[in-house]
Amino acid sequence: MEQDLTKASKATLQEQMQFAKLASTATILPEAYRNKPADVLVAVNYGASMGLSFADSLYRINVIKGKPSMSAELIASQVRSAGHQLLPKKEDLQRQSVTVTIIRCDMPDYPFTATRDRAWAQNMGLLGKDNYKKQLMTMLYWRALTAVAREACPEALYGAYTPDELQDIPDDVHAHVVADTEPVESAPVEPSPSKEDCRRIAELMEQGGVSDAESARVAFHALTGRDITSTSELTMVEAEQLLSGPELVVSRTQQALGARHE
Repeated sequence: MEQDLTKASKATLQEQMQFAKLASTATILPEAYRNKPADVLVAVNYGASMGLSFADSLYRINVIKGKPSMSAELIASQVRSAGHQLLPKKEDLQRQSVTVTIIRCDMPDYPFTATRDRAWAQNMGLLGKDNYKKQLMTMLYWRALTAVAREACPEALYGAYTPDELQDIPDDVHAHVVADTEPVESAPVEPSPSKEDCRRIAELMEQGGVSDAESARVAFHALTGRDITSTSELTMVEAEQLLSGPELVVSRTQQALGARHE
């Protein structure tokens, strides 16, 4: 039974609940999970979907602002576990930039690359944070890694953010009133891309052949998996991903629009 519990999918729900209740009392458990058996249960099952053991799920997955987050180390591990190549990082100390490249196992001739530098961090308002002051190159590496992984192999991330990304999402929550009901809190609003980023993405999509709302919808679905028709509907994270590979935006747009006419 102990061996089965290392993978939640092999244990019955009752066994999982019993073990989660017991584990939540352990003093060596991360603070976020202590005396919270329900959170332990969810984290273990979330990790099990990625093939993680019970211990890996609790020590490498955190919950921040109500969302599961992966450490950047876990993202790197997931990329490699999926069979993709994560190439050694390229650092430019003079420009204070880091470039990360991933080559998918099913697309060996089509590398994905993302670069993060000091100018990017400044534009994002990150340079004032302690981690960026103390270890700028390391933080730029993690952000470049996350960006390229989300572009190259999002299936390996299971929708999780890194703790650093989640810290950038404002935690102000807005309430709205529904007729004849009590006020209901909406989900936290994710930051939107800048007007300049929207303009750049629109130009890239036009290069790929977008000319009207319908072709934009087709292109956005191919690029983001969502049915939207305007760059203003993108999240900041989505915009970052697209701008990290401008040539991919053009080529994928062309492919999506070409497939529509076949």
